[in-house]
Amino acid sequence: MGQIVEIAYANLLSPMILFFLIGIVAVIVNSDLKVPSAFYTGYTMIILFTIGIKGGVELRNVSFMEMLPTIIAALLLSVGMLFISYLVVAKLFKFSVTESWAIAAHYGSVSAVTFIAGLAFLEKIEVYYEVYMSAILVVMEGPAIILGIIFYKMYAQKQGQNMDNPNASLSHVMKEAFFGKSIFLLLGGIFIGFVAHEDGLAKITPLFGDLFYGLLCIFLLHMGLIATQSIKKIEKLKLSSFLFAFILPVIGGTIGILVGSFIGLSMGGAFILAILSGSASYIAAPAAVEQAIPKANSGIYLGSALGLTLPFNLVVGIPYFYWFATIIY
Repeated sequence: MGQIVEIAYANLLSPMILFFLIGIVAVIVNSDLKVPSAFYTGYTMIILFTIGIKGGVELRNVSFMEMLPTIIAALLLSVGMLFISYLVVAKLFKFSVTESWAIAAHYGSVSAVTFIAGLAFLEKIEVYYEVYMSAILVVMEGPAIILGIIFYKMYAQKQGQNMDNPNASLSHVMKEAFFGKSIFLLLGGIFIGFVAHEDGLAKITPLFGDLFYGLLCIFLLHMGLIATQSIKKIEKLKLSSFLFAFILPVIGGTIGILVGSFIGLSMGGAFILAILSGSASYIAAPAAVEQAIPKANSGIYLGSALGLTLPFNLVVGIPYFYWFATIIY
């Protein structure tokens, strides 16, 4: 226990977490601090492109067969967390079927911010991880969103509910899940990193490299603002109803470590897999779910994923996942 507290303390003192905490405090004290929407859009693009480019460069030295076991494991984890999340939320916390599938779609998907924070944590303590994990982030983003919405549609049709909304069509949902902003930028970055000439990549390094962590800190400041604001939307509901937002990350992360160990990933790779399986989407999933499951309360699924699970993972989840990985390995 002393080790996990020590890791958590060191993680709390990282600039990224401190920026996130400042964002939380700003909302609590009713500060007028805001991040301009145009600036937010710009640095989000730079951050996601940078992750993709770095992953694409590293993929040049990795064969598909080397990645295949991790890809299969990642897909199974994503689908597995979808059903685990649904069962926990619907059966244990007694949410409606509609709300449960909406929430499960978020927790079966992944958070790019938690992923980035995990990478930064490993780089800080100089722990090796497989270079292709950025591609695994992309693999795990969409499947659970699509499956969650499909199961909701099956339920809605069985109940005779009206499904005439054109934006709720499966093709539209697949577009949002697989080609929404975050996925498209990551895929674009991976493509650029994989095929671009090294001299050309060197010329864009000052923007897509040197500025990365500074922009990431501002991004996390903004996430702290939004996360705290989203909590206010669910403050009328009992906090006990949202304990799943802390339970599911622990379940997903624990399973991720065990699966990573089973398929032969390094300790760092298993830790990143745990980060992914223990996180919840708040970009791709809300965009798709809002259109496909309009009856679901966005305050519940966005408030839990962004307002509760994200800060929990940044402060508690990352130290726990690493501590558990050291125990297993």
